[in-house]
Amino acid sequence: MGLLTTKIKSILDYYIDYNFHVSLCAVSYILLIYNQTKLGFVITDHIQHDILFVLTATHFAYNFIKYYELIVSKNKPINDLSITFFLPALISLFILIYIFFIYTFTKQVLVVCITFFTVAYTIPFYKKYTLRSYPIIKILTISTSWTLSIVVLPFYEILDSFQLVYYCVIIFLMVTAQMVPFEIRDARLDAHYVKNSVNIYGLKTIKKVGYILILSILVFQITNNQINNSFELHFSSLIILIIMTVLIRKSTGNQSKYFSSFVVESIPIYWLIMDLVL
Repeated sequence: MGLLTTKIKSILDYYIDYNFHVSLCAVSYILLIYNQTKLGFVITDHIQHDILFVLTATHFAYNFIKYYELIVSKNKPINDLSITFFLPALISLFILIYIFFIYTFTKQVLVVCITFFTVAYTIPFYKKYTLRSYPIIKILTISTSWTLSIVVLPFYEILDSFQLVYYCVIIFLMVTAQMVPFEIRDARLDAHYVKNSVNIYGLKTIKKVGYILILSILVFQITNNQINNSFELHFSSLIILIIMTVLIRKSTGNQSKYFSSFVVESIPIYWLIMDLVL
């Protein structure tokens, strides 16, 4: 039993650490929007390309961000980054390049914008500063990148302008709220490297911001439902907001390794499943 538990933990660690989980979560957001907008799951080439792009782009980008310093540093060995890291990352990169060249010009411009945010977030553009050197800019960069990837890129040609703006706001606010437990988790580590919102504004303040974001999503959904009957207030959304509120409340600096990186990150997966079932 002990050996089995160790093996399962090892697989889970690989799945999370090499960013397969966050990639699946990004795709879950896209499928959620497809389901809520009644577009269904008809697998056209258009949908396949967008889902595959977001899946591989998220996987490659998060690995690039996470392991950039280790790879480029001459003082740090890369023995720990075996073929189990490089092979999936290279496959993702090749798929990204292929999809980029079959995309329309407008989508290529969007991809370039997303790539810019990823590179500027990771590689210093002035002395040792990157976009994540500044707490607020760091958070806005991540939320904007996710919104562009999950909403604008797949849906700007499909949804009407009202729906597109609606989901841009919802995803932007939800991703920002999801970052609260991560900011709390990283506060001690970031104190030695980059500025962290929790270290600057305090734990209670950051949690209050998280609650305000959740409340803003609820108010925005109710308002849109009252103004435009085509915007359905989904029961699954209400449950997710409650779950997200509880997760923010339970967030501590001493949280489990899996609390943010698995439980909180999985919000879009829970949301999609409930939206399909309820």
